[in-house]
Amino acid sequence: MNPLSHALSRNGNNFDLVRLLAAVAVVYGHSYLLQAPDGTTDWVQSALGFDGFGALGVYAFFLLSGMLVTASFDRQRSVPRFAALRIARLWPAVAGGSLVTVFILGPLFTTLPLRDYFTSGMTWASLDNFSTIVLKTGWALPGVFEHNRFPVDVCAPLWTLPLEVRCYLIVMVTGMLGLLSSARGVALAALLGCIAFILRVHLPHLQIGLRDFSEPPGGYSFWPEPFFMLGMLLYGWREWIDINGLTALALAMVFLVFRDTAGAQPLFYLAFVYGVLWVGTTPLLRRFVPRHDYSYGMYLYGFMVQQCVANIAPQLSHVTAVLIAAPFILLCAALSWHCLERPVLNWCRGRLARPQTPLGASMAAGDQAAR
Repeated sequence: MNPLSHALSRNGNNFDLVRLLAAVAVVYGHSYLLQAPDGTTDWVQSALGFDGFGALGVYAFFLLSGMLVTASFDRQRSVPRFAALRIARLWPAVAGGSLVTVFILGPLFTTLPLRDYFTSGMTWASLDNFSTIVLKTGWALPGVFEHNRFPVDVCAPLWTLPLEVRCYLIVMVTGMLGLLSSARGVALAALLGCIAFILRVHLPHLQIGLRDFSEPPGGYSFWPEPFFMLGMLLYGWREWIDINGLTALALAMVFLVFRDTAGAQPLFYLAFVYGVLWVGTTPLLRRFVPRHDYSYGMYLYGFMVQQCVANIAPQLSHVTAVLIAAPFILLCAALSWHCLERPVLNWCRGRLARPQTPLGASMAAGDQAAR
């Protein structure tokens, strides 16, 4: 038996590797969107007929986030601590990215005189991190990328951040209700999250309606939020979920057998989710786990670097464009992690660390001496 709980209860997992692969998949998938057509297509989307590299990368991010964020609240049992850690994880990279966008990328690529660029309200609106993270307002700059194949938008992946924040709120609210401390409670929390996903509140008259399921996000055939709810459910039932390679292979074979039937898409998602769990837990891949988590920085900076490449050389093949963009994306992600993300996380964790009582300190000293 290799229950999922073993991977979630210790550092011996490959989740950072899964996040890195998901970020690479998103970057690779965007290359087909940003560069001029060169006769090739996203081979995953061609093979499946519904989702491509980018969508699968986003689904993997939300699935892992559902598990790990739920685990975080279950460990913290504190709304202020949970909220502080979530803010520390999301905001620094976005703040840094907005500064890079407005003060470096914009002046280099705008077609307007710099005076007009810096006096435009559109320029300074991109520094509104609250709107970016919560209200689904992307980064757009005057005169920048207006003639690109994907015009104006500096960082399209930002649209998923408000979805992630709403999922965090579901975890926080259901955690406050005490639902995350038992398997049945987590199942109810995930159900409430699905209901919140299905319902739509229309402001300012607070009208409640149903989501329009006929229009999934552009470039996707499904929605990311259900994967987050599934991640919550997986955390709740972690003791009873066994992860092994034979089951992952069997689910993949079942999908291949039924790939031309009406049930192909749900069968694929089942195999995909189990495959993500297997990659995230198997010791076979432990040696490839990166020492640093550059995935979030790659997710944010990948698109904007690729937009720069597309602006300079729109006729490059998508593979060539990715190879040119890759070192710059990695550099930006590394700077974001080492200069912003990790320092803020470490500072936040240090400030939130529970101080030891004198009795606890003396016991810890005794344990240390015993060793």
